[in-house]
Formats: sequence, C-alpha cells, structure tokens
Amino acid sequence: MTDIDDIQSELSAARADLLDALEGVTQEQMDRRPPGEITDDEQRWPITDVLWHVGHTEDRFRRTIDQGIGGRDVALEPIRSRPAHLTTLPLLLEWLDQSRRPTETLLRQMTDEQLEFEIPRPDGSTRTPRRYLEILVSHDHAHADQVRALKALHG
Repeated sequence: MTDIDDIQSELSAARADLLDALEGVTQEQMDRRPPGEITDDEQRWPITDVLWHVGHTEDRFRRTIDQGIGGRDVALEPIRSRPAHLTTLPLLLEWLDQSRRPTETLLRQMTDEQLEFEIPRPDGSTRTPRRYLEILVSHDHAHADQVRALKALHG
C-alpha cells in the first residue's frame, strides 16, 4: 500500500464520519445558527454553512496542491460565501461530492514523492501536499463533531 492509498483511505474515513454526523438532521437543524452574541472574528455557522465551508476548503486546497506540484504559481483562492440556493441537505451533499471527486482524481495522478513537494504560501512559508491532505482529514472530523454538537443543541 502506498502513502497515497493511505491518504485516500483516511480522507474516505473522515468524510464517512461527517456523513454519519448528518444522519437524521432536519432542515430546521440545518438552518439554525447557534445562539449567542457573535464577537469579533467569530463565526457561528448553521450546518448549511459548515457543509459549504468543508467543500470550499477542500476545493481551495486541491487547487493549491495541483498548482504547486504542476510548477505553476499558486493563486490564493478567495473565500466565498455559500451560494443562496445551497440550503438543503441533498444539494449540500452533492456539493461535498463535487468537491471530493477532483481531489480523488488528483490523488490518482500523484506519486508518493509529490506528497513531499514544498508549495510556497503567501506568508513565505511552505506546506507539502501531504500536510494539506492531513489538514483535510482532520477538518472533516472536526466539522463532523461540530455538526453533532449543533444537532444536539437544536434537538
């Protein structure tokens, strides 16, 4: 088994964790923001925005990896807000799938050696594709926990 295979398995397990957390979620739970006053730099997202964020982050990271290992300048992708029509679980699940498929395609084309390629970041530091992918794994797990907490909060 290659390192790429291991990463693909970890990504699949993390996404399965997120999908499991969504089991039984209602539209009301999807739409409701957590209570409380929002302070500076704080984001209190409903589940709809959490799911948008998960897919958008994966899309941004995949583009960064693809540009970096392809020898192209890495363009900093802007953070976009969730489109207004993405409000239901079926549409957001399709969004997550659309975000994952290009990542899987990229991984099938990559070599284990490319996992260690140093990709320049805007702050002057570097990050490897392996690290970006590790972050995506932990990102899905963290947001699965967030979804579970939001579901429990909203009963």
